[in-house]
Formats: sequence, C-alpha cells, structure tokens
Amino acid sequence: MPPREKTPAEKAAEKARILDAALDILAADGYEGLTMRRLGQKIGASATKIYLYFVNKDEVYLSVVIEGYRQLCDSLRQAMETVSGGEAQFDAFLHTYLEFAWSHPTFYEVMALKKVPMQADYAGTEMEEVARRKYEAGMEVFTLTRQVMEHYLSDKGYTLQVSRDAAAFSIIVFLNGLLNTYYNRLAHTVFSDLDQLLGDCIRLLKNSFRNSALSEGDQFQDKSGE
Repeated sequence: MPPREKTPAEKAAEKARILDAALDILAADGYEGLTMRRLGQKIGASATKIYLYFVNKDEVYLSVVIEGYRQLCDSLRQAMETVSGGEAQFDAFLHTYLEFAWSHPTFYEVMALKKVPMQADYAGTEMEEVARRKYEAGMEVFTLTRQVMEHYLSDKGYTLQVSRDAAAFSIIVFLNGLLNTYYNRLAHTVFSDLDQLLGDCIRLLKNSFRNSALSEGDQFQDKSGE
C-alpha cells in the first residue's frame, strides 16, 4: 500500500521544520557549514527527504533569509501601526528593529552573514528566481526605512541636504553597527547601561537629521532639545 500523501498543512509544517534546523546550522557555522546531509541528520531524516522540499542548499539558505526579512518587516509594520505621528513611528521603528535582532539572534546573524553568494552569483542558474525574491525581501526593509524616515522628516519640517536614499541607508548602517557592538559584547564592555546607550545613540541619529536640514551657520543652534 503506497504511503499516504501529506496534506498541504503537513508539507508546510515539514518545510518550516527544515528551515528552523537550517537556521540553527547557518547561525552556528555559516553558509559553508550547511549541507543537505547535515540538515537531514539534524531533523532525523535522510538528505533525500530534504530534496523533496528544496532543490539544493542554496534554496534552503535563501529561503531562511527571506523568512527572516518577512518576520522583520511584519514586526516593523505592526510597531508603526500602534502609534501615530512621524516621530513616534520613527522611534517605534528603530526600537523594533533592534529588539527583533535581540529577540531573534539566529535570524539576525544569518541575515548578516558575509561569506555567502550574492544575487549576481545566481544569475542564469535555477536559483535566480529565489535569489531575486531574497533581494526584494531585503529591499522591502529598505523601503520601510525610507518611508518611516520621510514621515518623520515631513512632521519635523526638515529638508535634508543629502539624498533620501543615502539617509535611509545610513539608518540601516547605524542600526547594524549598533547591533554588531551588542553581539561582539563591545557595548557590554564599555557601557554599564545599555538602555541609556540605545537612547543616546537614537538621539544622536535624530540630531544628525536636524543638523543636515539646517544651514551651516544655524547648526547646533536649535535649543528645543529634541
């Protein structure tokens, strides 16, 4: 008697279980440490079973990152929907981005992996479409960053002297840099109060937008204490 065909829900659950196992391997040993054989061993199955759901390890890796971006974007949108006003949404966005990385360290570490194939490496291969979806998922984070920044700038009446794309990119660089000091424990070594450090860094970021919007002679003259 042939085995029973799994239901769509069962297949989705099995695929999610594979991705959870892959996430652990990627976070611990990077892209090079992920193999279909090792992934099968981690879930107690043969590598053949993994191939029922994924073409190769690249599809597994790309799918993990896509899921990480999806969860991050969902968290950011939910946080921004709970408050009103440009500044409140900007603050919620910044805090939620950092809290997501702190609450999901394996996702953040995998999403920030450096020694991985880039989108161009998949051009002309069977993974090109999946790599495109990974790129689009990452760009969705950038788009949300720019949108919440522009709402904040509009509410404040700021007109930046740099491009909006460069400003949005600087926010992502700032957040990831701050997170790196958290994960390598540099922040813990230098500062005893990490909550205060976070608040101070966010105030400095917001002040940089204010000063970029002011003329050179007016910089640092605003005493409103943003």
